[in-house]
Amino acid sequence: MSFIENQQLCYDNVLSYRTRISESSLPELISFVRENIDAMDLSITGDIIFSISERITDDDVSIIGVEFIIPVDKRFKSSSRYVFKPRFKLENAVMYKFSGDIMKLSRESSRLYEYVIRKNMKAVTEIYYCVKRLDGSNSVICMYIGTNGNLL
Repeated sequence: MSFIENQQLCYDNVLSYRTRISESSLPELISFVRENIDAMDLSITGDIIFSISERITDDDVSIIGVEFIIPVDKRFKSSSRYVFKPRFKLENAVMYKFSGDIMKLSRESSRLYEYVIRKNMKAVTEIYYCVKRLDGSNSVICMYIGTNGNLL
């Protein structure tokens, strides 16, 4: 397990899409986005990024509030469902690369938080998950968390 400090993510022309889904349907939604973005006359130009803003667990189901940040080839008109953002930029981040079952992300993300705390850093963003590869639930995902440049 390796952590890399002082990383950045930067994309121009991104589509932002927020929704709530069952956590188990996350891989299918990512695949659906990849396969159907052309319906909006857009092409994906980089890795799909997502963040999880909430988690609701009720009996046997886990619902997550998720924002997808998708780099696209051109500007588009925002709507009530999809919002155009001219730039997404995350600086001074710690990155942790995960390879395995995408359903184990929450356990792996706790390792990233623990690293930040152990190094006396202050997290200033939630974790952004950058999907490098996804085949069913098998994935390679780089996790990024923005940190304050000043040590605690």
